[in-house]
Amino acid sequence: MTRPLRIGFMPLTDAGLLFVAAAKGFDREEGLVFDLHPETSWANLRDKLAVGIYDAAHMLAPAVVASALGLDGFPARMIGAVALGLDGNAISVAPGLATSLREKIDGDPGEPRVTARALAAVVADRRAKGLPALRFAHVFPYSTHHYQLKLWMRLGGVDPEGVRLTVTPPPLMGESLRGGFVNGFCVGEPWNSLARDAGEAEVLHPCRALTPDCPEKVLAFRAEAARDQEEMPRAAARAVRRAALWGGRPENAGEFCRLIAEGLRDDVLAGGVTPAMIAAALGKDGNAAPWLRLDAEATALAAAQALWLYVLIAANGQAMASQQQAELAGQAFWPQDGAPPAPSAPAFFDGPFDRTHWRDALAALTALK
Repeated sequence: MTRPLRIGFMPLTDAGLLFVAAAKGFDREEGLVFDLHPETSWANLRDKLAVGIYDAAHMLAPAVVASALGLDGFPARMIGAVALGLDGNAISVAPGLATSLREKIDGDPGEPRVTARALAAVVADRRAKGLPALRFAHVFPYSTHHYQLKLWMRLGGVDPEGVRLTVTPPPLMGESLRGGFVNGFCVGEPWNSLARDAGEAEVLHPCRALTPDCPEKVLAFRAEAARDQEEMPRAAARAVRRAALWGGRPENAGEFCRLIAEGLRDDVLAGGVTPAMIAAALGKDGNAAPWLRLDAEATALAAAQALWLYVLIAANGQAMASQQQAELAGQAFWPQDGAPPAPSAPAFFDGPFDRTHWRDALAALTALK
């Protein structure tokens, strides 16, 4: 006997393990039926989970940590039952800004510090000429996209008065750039590749170059529901992990990418996604390093990852820095039985994150302003 699990998701490549689990029947083998519903914004997804329209949601990992801290008026606390991958974001800019950056670059353009310094020079020139501030979009206030943009700009000493950040849902990034509403954005795949292939943007950096092995999305449940029905998130986590294990076998790579592309194409907002585009993002085409990890190890969650995200939240002035808050943050992710060890929480810029010295990491981030 199976139980339907109504899951909301955003049309992003890192929802792919949900598509694969449903297509290959891993959900049903765990006693569930993944009933998948696309959404148009993270706020919609969060609120529909909170009021019980969805049983679970493909959710931004920092938003789950923020809910554990009671930030931003979240109507219900969430927990992360399983990671849906690591990394996957990129910083992309309009062709005009890309040209301006190339004129200022001094060094390796593949190095984020180099392009950030070039951005600082562009911003300074624009301010001197009385031109409007540049505008960059990210997807949600509590998102790695937001923090990665700010970290990149801090590395180059960009004048914060010369750049404005705005929230835009992933499916509208390309349209916002095309319409001139923003000059660049940080978003997950496939939206960088779609904008690039349409000639609307140049991909500047996959965010693995800034924060490798970044906890990005999780399958979230309402904390109260997860406590009342502990087997439900455990079964969902097993199904997701099985999808990742299956997709990690070389003989399944082609079908794995095809199923993810089909899951996105079912949503009219993500038309044009191809298996080749998915393979490139996952590093399965043999041409470049992956932007996104959907392997089994990348599905594991750990308190250290939640604490790493809390430091980012606090560094951006969205939470107070206290041991009590740090301990609450660590409770946002529920490691599941049988999961592989989670990768270490990533570094912010130089050197690994040490959870026992999280205040030092916070101080170093704050000093980058």
